[in-house]
Amino acid sequence: MDQIAPYFFIFLLAAFSKTLASSTFDGARLGMRHVDFGSNFTKDELLARSAFRSSRLSLQYSSGEYMIELSIGTPDPQPISGVADTGSDIIWTQCEQPTSLYDPKKSQTYSALPCNSNACLNAPNPEPNQCCSYRITYGSSTAQGTLLSDTFLLGDTNPVSVPEMVFGCTTSSTATVSGAAAPTGIIGLSRSEYSLIEQLGVDKFSYCLQPDKDTIHPMFLGSAAILDGSLVQSTPFVAPQETTNYYVNLMGISLGSEQLSIPQSLFQYNPSDGSGGVIIDSGTSITRLVPQALKIVSQAVQDKVNLPTADGSKYNLQLCFSLPSGSEAPSMPDLTFHFDGADLELNVDKYMTQTDDGLFCLLILEPPFTQSIIGTIQTQNLHVLYDLSNNMLSFAPAECDKL
Repeated sequence: MDQIAPYFFIFLLAAFSKTLASSTFDGARLGMRHVDFGSNFTKDELLARSAFRSSRLSLQYSSGEYMIELSIGTPDPQPISGVADTGSDIIWTQCEQPTSLYDPKKSQTYSALPCNSNACLNAPNPEPNQCCSYRITYGSSTAQGTLLSDTFLLGDTNPVSVPEMVFGCTTSSTATVSGAAAPTGIIGLSRSEYSLIEQLGVDKFSYCLQPDKDTIHPMFLGSAAILDGSLVQSTPFVAPQETTNYYVNLMGISLGSEQLSIPQSLFQYNPSDGSGGVIIDSGTSITRLVPQALKIVSQAVQDKVNLPTADGSKYNLQLCFSLPSGSEAPSMPDLTFHFDGADLELNVDKYMTQTDDGLFCLLILEPPFTQSIIGTIQTQNLHVLYDLSNNMLSFAPAECDKL
């Protein structure tokens, strides 16, 4: 079973929610699918793809790790796909471009937004004298267009209709997309007023990921997101008013019984300039630590492995070791992330990987920005709940296929 596949997924809605004729939404279960579901990529190829998307080399909206499929418009819904991103504040899809799947002119429920509406007045980086325009930068790529509204349909059978959803119609973007189901945009899942979560009016959501790319993984919205039992751990979100990201308070890291000498200040959010802090992110597969913290973790791992280092650039990884021919990887203790009130314990398969050509590599990278990021590989085989009303992140071991 592959432990390091890049977690691009397609969300397929299985509804037990109410039809939204009354603009109410209770809850729903979604099935998530790896973008390489059914593909013939080798384990090492999947590793390289995952690490590339998590590296500073791939700062594009299309680098996100999950995709949602939904449809927009009436009477003939137009299917689109977008990266499911807990770090993005709005929903947008490409329009009037070669890869576009949505044409507002074909929808009877499409509506332009008033220039003085809250959405237009708060649009990110609007162009001067262009009503409801926006421009969003994702590292090396940008997306710009106009905000509008239309009816969303979620699900393949008995679709749930959500009227008057605000989203962006992107008419210009600069990004290289790849994969079996390349995204045409972003489905923002942050705490922003115009994310999918906030527009649906749900106060919690959860997901459970498995290492196997060829299995279906569940996600739950609203009342469907239930996490209980004696093994549940919880840590509060650290929620500065100026950010909509999901920050958590990382207190320290240990390798086995050794508490690593990492200053907690390296993980603290700086409200003066928005730097620092630790984010849990659905759009990142491999966890990233700020350079000073990663250096300490890497040295501790190197001391335990006690093998010569090797070049892991072909896999886009920063620390690899050369295994003697025919030998097994060395036994490694758990790596534990100590949060405020919760411990995330990672067995060796969640922070190290062995390649077919005899490398033993650390599955942690430097971030492209100043924040450390908890990625999806490190939360595999856990049911992870974002409880927005109680401002808590909770998680517990789970058999995802039985949820």
